[in-house]
Amino acid sequence: MSSTTLGLLYCGTAGTASAFSALAFYAASPHCRWPRLRRAGRLGRQIGLVAAATSLWLWMGQLGLATGLCVTLCGWMLTALLLPYLAAWTRPDGGERR
Repeated sequence: MSSTTLGLLYCGTAGTASAFSALAFYAASPHCRWPRLRRAGRLGRQIGLVAAATSLWLWMGQLGLATGLCVTLCGWMLTALLLPYLAAWTRPDGGERR
């Protein structure tokens, strides 16, 4: 396997771990609008911390300390900002708002 392929694999795994971390924290929050996700989110904080640490470790291994930290936080915050909008768009609680 070439180093470019391995680097893309690391970056893809790190990005997925960052997004999964934000999803786990959203599931554990009281603002989660998806009932199925809310029920599964009992361990959301612990799973979110492990996924965030994994993402940070992978990004830092690939890009270095400062850049890895910035990329981890940017990916995490982008996902954290998009999740409530996605939940509002799918209207999982049922019914329309007035």
